[in-house]
Amino acid sequence: MNDSKPLRLRPPILAAALLAVWPLHAPASEASVPSHCMVEETTLFACSTGRKLLSVCATVDLSKDAGVVQYRFGTPGREAFVLPKAEADWRAAVRGGRLMFSGGGGATLAFANPPYRYVVYSAIGSGWGSKAGVVVEKRGRRIASLPCVGATTSKLGPALFEQTGIAEDPLGFDLP
Repeated sequence: MNDSKPLRLRPPILAAALLAVWPLHAPASEASVPSHCMVEETTLFACSTGRKLLSVCATVDLSKDAGVVQYRFGTPGREAFVLPKAEADWRAAVRGGRLMFSGGGGATLAFANPPYRYVVYSAIGSGWGSKAGVVVEKRGRRIASLPCVGATTSKLGPALFEQTGIAEDPLGFDLP
């Protein structure tokens, strides 16, 4: 794999053929992937980045008109960094994205916390396999990239975005 330059991927128009196989990143059993999500929540994304857990959690009533989605990151057993805060309007801060490229595709969920943006991603491609993790940007510039290590649970994709009314991310994403 050529690591010299990341791919520039913009939110594309989704191909009908891709819808039939989405999500492309095969979810692991939720019980096998540690998460910051509580028992009464739905795990939309979870993985370990080594010493810390990366989770996207939703209330079970998540729909176009109800529920909450939160990004959580931190050391297991300790209080996690959470976005957006409980009192904030999550729909104003969260955007979904679709990644398409030759031989694969994926999805992103971006959480805005100006001047920062946290982009959780899950993708698969011919020749390089699967990638998942989080990229942290400050004022549009990447300042950190934390890939998932080991098993990953991912329910990110067009079906989730459509069912829950998550707006499309207009900013695009560079896959690390």
